Amino acid sequence: MLEEAWLKGMAGEWGEMRSKATFPSRAQVLELAVQLSRSVPGNIVEFGVWKGYSTRVIRDELWRSRLWDPRQRGKRIYACDSFKGLPEGYENLSAGTFATPVPRLTGVRVVEGFFEDSLTPALATEVGRISLAHFDADLESATTCALDWVTPLLTSGSLLLFDEFFGEDPAEYRAFQEWSERTGTRTALLALFGREPSGKGDMTDRRALFQVLGSQQVAKSPPLLLTRTRRKLMSRW
Repeated sequence: MLEEAWLKGMAGEWGEMRSKATFPSRAQVLELAVQLSRSVPGNIVEFGVWKGYSTRVIRDELWRSRLWDPRQRGKRIYACDSFKGLPEGYENLSAGTFATPVPRLTGVRVVEGFFEDSLTPALATEVGRISLAHFDADLESATTCALDWVTPLLTSGSLLLFDEFFGEDPAEYRAFQEWSERTGTRTALLALFGREPSGKGDMTDRRALFQVLGSQQVAKSPPLLLTRTRRKLMSRW
């Protein structure tokens, strides 16, 4: 039970941990995911956008990468959301929560609509391969729909980031487990990040980062030239 609580969180723990645990922010996790995906060919797709906060973090990190890594300049970001809010209740959130006007996201291809309508074969052809997919759709049905759509677009090394893999209602976990068993897609867990409750509950959540295991070898993403230069200079001090 202790090991499970450590991995998945435990009811009632947030009140005590609120001022004692320094969980990585969503931005830090997203930046790491983009950095790790640099060596993987393909575009970046986000499922669940709301007001565009995480999309902007992804875009900013990709822009920084483009300055020093020419391979990143051909990558595009696709942001998929209905912007009409949750179609059904989830945890302590009622249907319609997260409804918002479509945000302005310069340099991003916004795909508006519920996933079952917007994730079309034509869009799959446009996206092609995926280097990073970020899942933040909350609902099991929406996550399953997104996973099924990305399946033929995944390649060796593709990264899958789940915003709320474990929590009071581990819907993303259930969708991922069922999808993995049904499709036979092999993945490796790269990291599990603690995070504050996403709703109004008192149980900490977890973000999870997976990498697809294919038949081809995948090179690690080296530090950008600016980082390598700075480290080289610092080593002389």
